[in-house]
Amino acid sequence: MTTPQGSTQGPRIDILDQIRGFALFAIFIVNVFGLALADPANPTWLGSSIHTAVAIVFEDSARPLFAMMFGISLVLIYSRLHAKGTNPYPTLVRRLVILFFVGGLHGYFIWAGDILLMYASAGLVLLTCLRLPASWLLGLAFLFWLGYSTGIDLLNGYTSFQMDPEQWMKDALPKDQTYPTGVEYLLIEWSTMIDHLGYFFFGMYAYRSGIFSRALDDHDRKWRLAVVFLLVGLLGKAALYAGATNPLVAHLDDVYAFLVSLGLGLGLLLAGTSQKSISMFLIPFTAVGKLTFTHYLLQSVIFVSLFRESGRTFFNGMGIWDPPGYVFALFIGLLVFAAQLLASPLWLKYFYYGPLEWVWRIGTHMKWVPMIRKRS
Repeated sequence: MTTPQGSTQGPRIDILDQIRGFALFAIFIVNVFGLALADPANPTWLGSSIHTAVAIVFEDSARPLFAMMFGISLVLIYSRLHAKGTNPYPTLVRRLVILFFVGGLHGYFIWAGDILLMYASAGLVLLTCLRLPASWLLGLAFLFWLGYSTGIDLLNGYTSFQMDPEQWMKDALPKDQTYPTGVEYLLIEWSTMIDHLGYFFFGMYAYRSGIFSRALDDHDRKWRLAVVFLLVGLLGKAALYAGATNPLVAHLDDVYAFLVSLGLGLGLLLAGTSQKSISMFLIPFTAVGKLTFTHYLLQSVIFVSLFRESGRTFFNGMGIWDPPGYVFALFIGLLVFAAQLLASPLWLKYFYYGPLEWVWRIGTHMKWVPMIRKRS
């Protein structure tokens, strides 16, 4: 066990917001087809190409990237509270419990593709590991990524033994009882959470080991590494998407998907901390990254309000459009995110936090915080 390191990385907070903002964009682009219930029947050549490109570049890679950012945030908050002499655990538990309930409400009432409940569940598990040294966090990251997630895929693909933790949890429930609404949904989320634990641990390791404070060290070698991660990951995902059965590709979905996540994360870190003009590319994502909680839920509300049948409960059937094609769904998604990019810096000019970030902060710290910036 060790005391937290890396708490001096405060000046790097902008790059964290920028990567988080880009990760939100990547998740949204993957989600737009499900949010709109895009019609897969008879797609146009352009629609099919767009869907394929999004699947290869972002699908199964956006969530791990965001999971790494979530792990970084946990260690960052823990380190700051620890440095102030405050017990971090009550604050973090409140923060995660609020996220858990918001995610549950979002997934049950608005859209079934929620990720907040899964992230909150993972966070509650990760609290037990916040004092571990960086080497232990890295070991756990590889254990869950290669040993668990990839290991299950290899076992299921090459042996007669079939591992399905989600089904095991369902089978463990007594058959002669009626369970409250949402129990099966929770089991699915917890199974997904275990599958993602390695990515959270990689984020925790990245911050604890000081990667962000050393971003400028050996810059060229890190760029080459990011390019290798991206190329290998994208080629592997493309081969899997095409149905390749070569042993170097088959059943290694989690390996190639996460290599893309690592390549994107490292590339964004290097671009954002570069002294060259490439760093300007990430600046628009800074404000969005500060408002990810609000924007994530707003994206769902907008889409289920626009497209019939995509929402849950009272949102179902209230939209103005029937399920669209891939091109139209992506077009609306890009318009929505562009509006969020433009609105975010304007909002932060007058307010300290987004609406949900503000409520979350009050609930987390159990004290009132001002939201409106004072006019000078």
